[in-house]
Amino acid sequence: MTEPELRIERRPSPVLDLFATAVHRFGSAWADLVAAALVALAAGTVPLWVAHARGAHSGAELAIAELSYSVAYMALLGWVVLRGLPTWPGRARVAATACEALIAGLVAGAMIVALQPFSVVVLPLTLFAVPAVAAGDRSVVRALPSGAWLALRTFSRTWGVWLLTLAFSAPVWISVALVVLSFSSGVTQFFITLIVATPVIWPFSALFVRALYGDLTGRLVVAPEDRSER
Repeated sequence: MTEPELRIERRPSPVLDLFATAVHRFGSAWADLVAAALVALAAGTVPLWVAHARGAHSGAELAIAELSYSVAYMALLGWVVLRGLPTWPGRARVAATACEALIAGLVAGAMIVALQPFSVVVLPLTLFAVPAVAAGDRSVVRALPSGAWLALRTFSRTWGVWLLTLAFSAPVWISVALVVLSFSSGVTQFFITLIVATPVIWPFSALFVRALYGDLTGRLVVAPEDRSER
């Protein structure tokens, strides 16, 4: 059996089961996930730091941050999906996943730049591109449109997971921001909040997306210890 055929046949899981899977995996592998999120966050900060050093105005810095952090998140998502495969894929697949993370991240970042808070409505269209390449289901070129189509075909489940992710993430961000506000403000407050909250929000979100992609496609992308027999 070739790796692309490594799929499971089962009924779709309840969304709350996928949520529990993500929480369980985060709890059991939190150290690796937090470290990976911090590396992705640091990499995403580099373009912003370069722009600031070159005297970019605040509007340009915001746009660069939205683009670079979107790419950083997609890179983390790719790593999480690759980590959940039955066997670690070859270098070509890893390189393709990184390439797709760049493409999907730029598209997602462009949505955020153009639509600002309204982008939350359309961002799920970009969620499955990186998992599709990491799992070996789609090429770099086909992953984004096919991922968007998968999201639309499973609208209620995909957007339901997205809303649940936002419901989990928003209180984490707000609670951290309120604590940081007691001793800092402005840009400093934002970055401290980012450093503290992102290592929780990003890995959990990536695990949730990974679980959803596996559930929708039957692809074995969730670590065996996270799967329950049905």
